[in-house]
Amino acid sequence: MGKLKYPLGILITIIIGMLLNMLWCCNCWGDDNSIKNDKTAPIVGEKSEQSINADKAINTAGYLILNDQDGNLIAEATNHLNFKVSDYKHLEPIETDVVKSYGKIKTYLDKHPNQKFHITGLYTSDEKNNSAFTNLGEARANDVKNHLSSLGYDTTHMEIKGKLSNQLDTRNGIVYGPINYHLTDFPSGKSAALLENELDNLAADIRANPLILHFATGASTINLSNEQREKISKMVHYLDARPQASLISVGHTDNTGSRSTNTTISANRAEFAKSYLVENGISSSRIESSGKGPDEPIATNDTEEGKEQNRRVVVTLK
Repeated sequence: MGKLKYPLGILITIIIGMLLNMLWCCNCWGDDNSIKNDKTAPIVGEKSEQSINADKAINTAGYLILNDQDGNLIAEATNHLNFKVSDYKHLEPIETDVVKSYGKIKTYLDKHPNQKFHITGLYTSDEKNNSAFTNLGEARANDVKNHLSSLGYDTTHMEIKGKLSNQLDTRNGIVYGPINYHLTDFPSGKSAALLENELDNLAADIRANPLILHFATGASTINLSNEQREKISKMVHYLDARPQASLISVGHTDNTGSRSTNTTISANRAEFAKSYLVENGISSSRIESSGKGPDEPIATNDTEEGKEQNRRVVVTLK
């Protein structure tokens, strides 16, 4: 009997240990509430403000992403619209996931008409601005806006701008995804009234200070100043905000040569200016052109300086 005491004690110890181990394991693994009640445990699928801001920063990394104002994902794609270096027209074809993402964004905007869709085009300091806009980024944003407009997006709820960034993904002459997006509240109430007032003032400014392009005798080239680029940007902004508005391009000449020849030259220059603006993303249906020859001089034709002022194309709101 004495010999059985030791094996029996060992067996009891083993059984007690197993029971304690099972009890401890159940508390660790069997109770879902142990995780739910642990405030230090990560919550899967919920983003902190820091991670949301990180997402916005990543938005310049060459792929498409858009969150709502609360940080909830609306659409994303592993690809994006790409551009050649120093160019403002996106490359074709567009990847399938980008097309699908634009569809999701449109669906969201259609369901949330109180949202304003901002498009920011990016460019590097090494790129040349060959566009009619104030910077290459703005021209890229306008190109994207026009593409989205062709998909049925409402341009009155869109706004474009350009931004310098030297952190773009550029390889083999291609700039990958230099476009950012974000949403804000569309003006309503008093803010909407202020916006309408601003647009009225903008229209008055465009008419008072039209875009004037000067040409050498027999020439048809356009070299824009920064001030002229700013005027074009204002016109595009106004056309986007007021879909019924349009532009008119009117050509003028000096009195050198016959009137009929000058009328033809002025019409050609007006059409050339129109084509230039269309090439830069303004719809041809929203620009008219005409030529008035030497009939409306703004300076004397007795001097070379006066003739130079008279050889012009004036672009303004119709």
